[in-house]
Amino acid sequence: MLKKFLASALVVATVAGASLATTGTAEARYGRGGAFAGGAAVGVLGGLLLGGALANRNRGYDYDDGGYYEPAPVYVQPACWFERQRVPNQYDYGYHIERVRVCR
Repeated sequence: MLKKFLASALVVATVAGASLATTGTAEARYGRGGAFAGGAAVGVLGGLLLGGALANRNRGYDYDDGGYYEPAPVYVQPACWFERQRVPNQYDYGYHIERVRVCR
């Protein structure tokens, strides 16, 4: 749903920017200050909207407490790692400690 919202907001900002950027006559006496200010205002507004939407995407609503909560960080263990394990010896009935590669 967030992707659809961001896509539609981007389309609205593009259309608004295109409508503000069109010029009528090319007369030098009016200068270019108005066009630059309009483009800068649309850029700042679009950046604020997009930044606000992206900054708030990891929060959820807790219906029990009636407030917002931040989800707990999740640690993802790598697919393969090394562990020290007890390994049986090849020529007798003893054991020794060896670094062994362990994969999921």
